[in-house]
Amino acid sequence: MSMSELSRRERKKLETYTRLYECAMELFRQQGYEQTSVEQITQLADVGKGTFYNYFQSKEAVVLEYSRRNYQELIASGREAGYSLQERLAHVLRNWSQFMIRERELAWVALKNREEAELDKGLHYGIIGIISHGQRIGEINKRYDPVFLAESLQGMVLQHFLHWFVTGEGDLEKEMEDVLNLFFEGLSERKLRA
Repeated sequence: MSMSELSRRERKKLETYTRLYECAMELFRQQGYEQTSVEQITQLADVGKGTFYNYFQSKEAVVLEYSRRNYQELIASGREAGYSLQERLAHVLRNWSQFMIRERELAWVALKNREEAELDKGLHYGIIGIISHGQRIGEINKRYDPVFLAESLQGMVLQHFLHWFVTGEGDLEKEMEDVLNLFFEGLSERKLRA
């Protein structure tokens, strides 16, 4: 639905939502997530403090929306590039790790709140789709459920992120590449037939 098709009231609500979201993200980047208050966000957006809660349950909800948008873009960009299965997963993991490195504090907030908001469902379903396609074209063994495979891959990825975040050690992008290589070597049709 285009902006012209929305009623005046719907346009106003969308404009307020967008302004709150953009102001919150601007402040998070300028001064950090923890240092940003809802009051600062609403002051910058020029709305009453209560208005914030009409659109977002908490500051975390803004971060979860930011993460959701990034995950959607990540999956779509791999699809649009016309990569092979392994290249698509590599693209997703490489860009995911770059996002986690670039947005370290926000990534941590999103990760801590992911179960309650189901933030990574877009990424999760995108990976399931890539794996399912790989099974259809014979690049991945069909004896494993694609949901199980996606959860296994995401589990490895999240474990490496947690270690990197807590210890500050390692090269997250390189580890994502290694995780993907391990994942594909373990699922190669040729190896399983041998």
